[in-house]
Amino acid sequence: MIQNDSLYTSSQQEVFSLDTISESLPRFFVEKGKTQIIENKRIETDSVPLWIDLSLIFWVFVIVFARLSYTFRMRQIITTTINPKQVKYLLREGNLLKQGFPVILLLLYFFTISLFAFIAINQYLPESFYFSVGEGFLILYGVVVLFHLLKFVSIWFLGFMFNTRKVSLRYLLDHYLFHISEGFILFPLLILFVYSDLQLFLYAAIIVLLLLWIYRLQRAIVIGLACANFSPSYLFLYLCTLEVMPFFLIYKLGLQFA
Repeated sequence: MIQNDSLYTSSQQEVFSLDTISESLPRFFVEKGKTQIIENKRIETDSVPLWIDLSLIFWVFVIVFARLSYTFRMRQIITTTINPKQVKYLLREGNLLKQGFPVILLLLYFFTISLFAFIAINQYLPESFYFSVGEGFLILYGVVVLFHLLKFVSIWFLGFMFNTRKVSLRYLLDHYLFHISEGFILFPLLILFVYSDLQLFLYAAIIVLLLLWIYRLQRAIVIGLACANFSPSYLFLYLCTLEVMPFFLIYKLGLQFA
C-alpha cells in the first residue's frame, strides 16, 4: 500500500496568496507539489490631498470676493505694477501698506510660492522633508513668510538708519505691488500644475517669476538713482544684499539637500 506524502498537495484550482494594499509581497502558488513565486508589484494611485483641494477652493473664493468688492483697487494695483507712473494715483486713494485686504492677497502669493516649491521639492528632492505632507508644507510656508517679513523689516530699518525712509517706502511698495500681482498670475498656473502634473506649468511659473524679478530690480535701480542720498556703489551693495544674496542662499541649501 502506497501512502501519500504528509505534505498537502493542492489541485490546480487552489491558490494561496497574500495581498496587501500598501506593500508589495510575493504571491505563492502551490501546484502539483511545486511552489512558484510570482511578484505582485504595488500599484499606487496618486491623488491630490484633500487639504490642497480645500486650500485652492478657499483662495478661489478670496479672489472672487476681492474681484467683486475691490474691483477698482485691484485694477490700480495691477496697472501700477506695469506702469510706475501710476503710483501717485494709487497713493491718492490711500496708503496701500496700511490697508487690510492687500495683506490677504499677499498671503495668496506666499501660499502659491510655497505650494509650487513644496511640490517641486517632493518630486526632485523627495528625501529633503522628514515630515508628513501637511507638516512639510506648513514648515515651508512659515519659512517663506518669515523670509519676506525679515526682508520687509530690513528695508524699513535701512531706510530709517540712513535717513532714506521715503525712498525705502517706495521700494517696499514696489515689493508689495509685484507680490500681489505675481500671486494673481501664478495662482492659475498652480491649479493647472497640481491637477495636470505637467512640468510645463512649473517652468512657466519660474519664467514669470524671473521676468518680474528682473523688471522689479530695474525699477529699484531707477528709484535708488533718483535719490541724492544713494550713491551708485551704495545702491549696488544695497540691492545685492536684499535681492541677489537670497538666491545664493537658496542655491546653497538646494545643493546641501540634493
